[in-house]
This record gives sequence, structure tokens and C-alpha cells, in this order.
Amino acid sequence: MADQDIYLKLLTQGLSGGAMRAIGIDDVELSESLPTELMASALRVDTVWRMVDGRIFHLEFQTERVTSLERFLDYDTRLARRYGAPVRTIVLYDARVASAPDTLHLGTIQYQVENVFLRHFQGERVLDGVAKHLATQTWEPADRLRLALAFGMATQDRRALFGQTLGLIHQVPEPAERDLITAAILAVSERLLSDQETTTLVKELSAMSKILDEVKQQSREEGREEGREEGREQVAQAMLADGDSIEKIMRVTGLPREHVLLIRDRSV
Repeated sequence: MADQDIYLKLLTQGLSGGAMRAIGIDDVELSESLPTELMASALRVDTVWRMVDGRIFHLEFQTERVTSLERFLDYDTRLARRYGAPVRTIVLYDARVASAPDTLHLGTIQYQVENVFLRHFQGERVLDGVAKHLATQTWEPADRLRLALAFGMATQDRRALFGQTLGLIHQVPEPAERDLITAAILAVSERLLSDQETTTLVKELSAMSKILDEVKQQSREEGREEGREEGREQVAQAMLADGDSIEKIMRVTGLPREHVLLIRDRSV
């Protein structure tokens, strides 16, 4: 789901406008989401954006304490090389983690990340603040992130916190704002919730937002296109085996020359 364009656009918008101030992060205005796969490697970062000022914003979610930052250094070195821009990395830890390193010293290399520990936020108190903003019509972008991250904050009663969060989402009057909240919540829910909680959450969000239906429809359309593409490739493979020319295969399948040549080379 995180690969869907509509979802990523909403997430980019939802985490901008000062939303990051909910966790003490300032000076972050996102302009576009960037690929999370780092080419020529099996590495994949959690989320990465280009910011309005041109820097790269790299956000990692962790449910366990990281003992070494070498993996993040590898990520950021690749990101900086790929985009030719400075990288700012935030590592977000849920309430189970109390501390983690933020600096790595490797001789001439000095690497640093910014850690945010959700255990420093009391979930019920944070949601009470969101409820007040809703009641007084003083809603702010940071409230989106407060709702999204409440599941990972410190709490005395997780079930009650979960119910309180769902209740507040229902109270958000603007459909467009509920869409932004949905995108923000789905960005972190799989890391912070149990399978049962995720199922309940998705069901509730589906009743409030059209995002999930739109993303599912886009996924189905992409799946059909992938199926058609696979069928054209199979036809091309058969024609190559029969000795047909590249030009004929292009006419029959509609595939570009480069694609047919790639299929040919794979078959050798």
C-alpha cells in the first residue's frame, strides 16, 4: 500500500504544515516522496522524501533498540550520493524503547541521527489535547501525527487508548482531513499494532475515508496491467524461440525494442 501514488501524496501532505512539531521536530516541509529502494543493493529504507528546501528527509520506525548506526549510515550515504543533497534522519522509537545511540564515531567520519522516543509522550494526555482542539475548532496539522502515533506512546490501558483514538478520528469533521489522518496512521500502524488491532483499524478507517478503496482500485488496475505485461513478455519469448525478428515481435506485442532485447538477453 505504501507504494501507491495517491497514498504517498496524502502522506506527504499530511506530515507537512508543521505536523512534525507533534514530536518535537521542526523545520520539516515535505515536497515529494522518493523511492525507498536503494539501487544496486537489497537495502530499503522506511520512508524518504525531498523537502521543500531541497534536503532529503529520512524517517525510520523502530520497535527495538538499535545498537549500532552503521546500517543507517549506509542508507544515508547512498541517499546523499543518489540525490546529491544533505540528508536529515529521524529515528522514531515506540514506547518499548528507552534509549538508543544517536552518534557514530568512525575516525574521520562523524555520523549523527535524531532520535525520538514515544515513551516520553503520555498517550491519554496527548489525545486529550487533540480532543480539546476538536472541541474548540483549533485543529492543527500536528494533531494528525498525534493521532497516528498515539498507539506507540506510553499508556496505562492500551485498549482504552485504541478506542479513544478511533473515537477522535470519527469526530474530525472534514473528509479531506480524515484522508490525511488515514494516510498518516497507515504509515505506522503495521509497526505499532497487533494483527487484530490493525484489522479493526482498517475496518474503521474504511468507513471514514475513501483512501483505502481508491488505493485498492489502483492496485487492481496495476495488477491487471502487470498481467498484460507478463502476457506480452510470454508471447515475445515464444516468438524469439521461433526465430522471429525483433521488429515483428515489437509489432505483435507492442513492446519497445529495449524491452524485447532485454527478454532476448535473459533467454540466452
